[in-house]
Amino acid sequence: MKLGVNSYIVREISGKGFSLDDLRVDFIELGFDDAGLVENGEIQQGTFKDLEGLGVEFTLHAPTADGKNLPLDLGVYGKEPVKRMEKVIRIANHLGAEVIVVHGGDIGKSYTKAYVNTLKHLRELKSIAEDSGVKLVVENLFEGRIGALPHELLSFVSEGFELCFDIGHAFLTSMHSGLKMDEFNVLFPYTSHLHIHDNNGSKDEHRPLGGGMVGFFYAGQAIKLTNAKRAVLEIRGYSGRDSVLSNVSFLRRTLDEKFSWKEKAEEGSEA
Repeated sequence: MKLGVNSYIVREISGKGFSLDDLRVDFIELGFDDAGLVENGEIQQGTFKDLEGLGVEFTLHAPTADGKNLPLDLGVYGKEPVKRMEKVIRIANHLGAEVIVVHGGDIGKSYTKAYVNTLKHLRELKSIAEDSGVKLVVENLFEGRIGALPHELLSFVSEGFELCFDIGHAFLTSMHSGLKMDEFNVLFPYTSHLHIHDNNGSKDEHRPLGGGMVGFFYAGQAIKLTNAKRAVLEIRGYSGRDSVLSNVSFLRRTLDEKFSWKEKAEEGSEA
């Protein structure tokens, strides 16, 4: 499993946060409002050379409905969401990014319409992405958006999608709905991507582990029990340098422990 961070905390991209020399991660998940990939709806070709010069791999987080540079809501009717996602897929190809994380649509006035539109758009985009050598992974969200509940995510799995399991979002959904965190375990076999961050159960704060109520134990369990190939420390708010870098160290140790445990299990099965 590879370890990454979101571009918001990478100094070489956003101008704030930490240098890549400090973070020592395998990849960066690029956010459209951090990386200058699109401005006024136009792809910024010059940005690609700067990013490629960083010498790391990339994944992309597709724009969201409240994005500044390329707002995208799969919950609305029409051709525009697919057109905008096609632009995102082209950017992924330019950067050699194999994975794009996508959100279900905002619910707005009608849950049914938002769900049906999200499903329709994802079905159309799946083949477009695959033809381009890119994988779309669907992220679990929280109240007000399609994909908050496990059964919604499983319906996308039945369409052939893999999942991005976001532990902070799962905790928010659990706190708001009364659903136990264990209910999300049904998603683990289909999870190929992880988002790791903390919160206090009321807002999507994107704090480091230990800065909220989710904590280190659950994050460690999610790493060990899923089939994830990548894990992203997705931080936007933090109190100090050590809170982030200690998270990176913890996650790296946990990934190493999982790899070591898996190797021993495979050796045992061969014996």
